Amino acid sequence: MNLIECLQQVPEFRAARGQRHPLWLVLLLIILGAMMGYWGYRPLAEFVEVYGEQLRRKLNLAQETKLPSYSTFRRVMQQLDFQALAASFSD
Repeated sequence: MNLIECLQQVPEFRAARGQRHPLWLVLLLIILGAMMGYWGYRPLAEFVEVYGEQLRRKLNLAQETKLPSYSTFRRVMQQLDFQALAASFSD
C-alpha cells in the first residue's frame, strides 16, 4: 500500500457540506509540507502557494483543482483523530 492509499483509509470526520478537498489530499499536503519544514497552518498555506503547480502535476490533479487554505489545514489538524491516522499506517 502506498502513502496515498494509506491516507485514503483514514475515516472522514468532516460534514459533507463543508468538504472542498478530499481528506487524503489535505493530509498528504500536511505531511509533505512538514517534511520540507513548513510547520504550522500559515506556512502550510505558503507551501501550497509555492509548490501548488508542481503538486498538481505530480499528483495528476486537474489544473483547476483548488488546494487547501490555512483555515482548512487548521480545521483538519484540530479535529483529526490521530489514533485513526496511526491505525491506518499500522495496517
